[in-house]
Amino acid sequence: MRKILSILGLVIFISCQHEESEEKSLIQYKISIDTLSIDSQEHLINVGQGIPKAQLSENERYLFFYDYTNHSIETIDLEERSWVRTLYLEREGPKGVMDRSRFDFIPLTDSTFRFFTQRNFIELDMRNELLFESPRFDSMVRVAPEKNFEAWAKLSQDQRYLYGLTSSFKQDQMLGWVDLKDSVYREVRLDSMDYRKDFEIKNSRLIISSPINAAFIQEKFMVFHPDGIDVFIIDPKTSTAQFKDNSPHLFPRRKSGNFSKTAELGEFDAVFEKKDLEISYRDLVFDQVNQLFYRFAGMKAPETGRQLKYFMIFDKEMNLIHEMDVSEMRIGFGEYFVRKGKLYVRNRETEELEFFVISVEEEGDA
Repeated sequence: MRKILSILGLVIFISCQHEESEEKSLIQYKISIDTLSIDSQEHLINVGQGIPKAQLSENERYLFFYDYTNHSIETIDLEERSWVRTLYLEREGPKGVMDRSRFDFIPLTDSTFRFFTQRNFIELDMRNELLFESPRFDSMVRVAPEKNFEAWAKLSQDQRYLYGLTSSFKQDQMLGWVDLKDSVYREVRLDSMDYRKDFEIKNSRLIISSPINAAFIQEKFMVFHPDGIDVFIIDPKTSTAQFKDNSPHLFPRRKSGNFSKTAELGEFDAVFEKKDLEISYRDLVFDQVNQLFYRFAGMKAPETGRQLKYFMIFDKEMNLIHEMDVSEMRIGFGEYFVRKGKLYVRNRETEELEFFVISVEEEGDA
């Protein structure tokens, strides 16, 4: 694997050309790939469930992520390529943090963190010392209990906002947030994404839909999902929303929905096998150095079941400016983040912590 990737890093230049059918032609880019393996220092780094809640330190030297198995925060030195330390979290008491996905955190320094615990905000250092404890969240902010806002809320990196996806009484999808400067809850309905309901799989007991995600990027909330390329961009300072859609040439902009929408418990595998043939979009990330957004998507070839993978580049206004077929790379794409102008993609085909480091360079106008 290392030899193959080393060769790829030298010779892989992938670009695509399109007819001049749009007002603005697509810009040509090339990418190169290197690998970065992390020395565990004989510490067991659990990556079987990925690297959830991944965060970078302010200087981008350290990577922090949550370990589901040990209910802990791992610290990785990306410059020294080594594990550094682990913060083991408590589940109860003043320092208690709920497990799984029922909390969020951001690094304040290289060794201190702020957590939203659903109950309140706390700050801990690497020795698990309690540095700060806020009043209860429900005494600070009024949010209707039926919205279940606290269960999935995230902290913005600037510590100003708490935001998350919720629903109204009519089950309309909403993006809600609290400006911690005034403790007022606000929300915007994601009406242009209602088409996602056409892809729900139902039976008499439950409804299964694709996950929807939100991130705080460039002082805006960005809402995205696997069912299409479209994104909601929400300005929390003005409560205004923009729905941004694009039309790729190499693959569908949305799922077609050519799979059963009803299934009993024993039928789900067959339904999802059919659904997996259709396009599925992954998370959106921003490259601050190059002022570009990146996103992956994938689908299976109907005839062969071969996994097809695509890479997209957007400008800072979220216009699609380049797309490429990266299926021939034959590498396992896990979670990804941007660091110092390069895209770090976890290699999910190894039990060790390893990243593909992707450099994106502009070749010129198409």
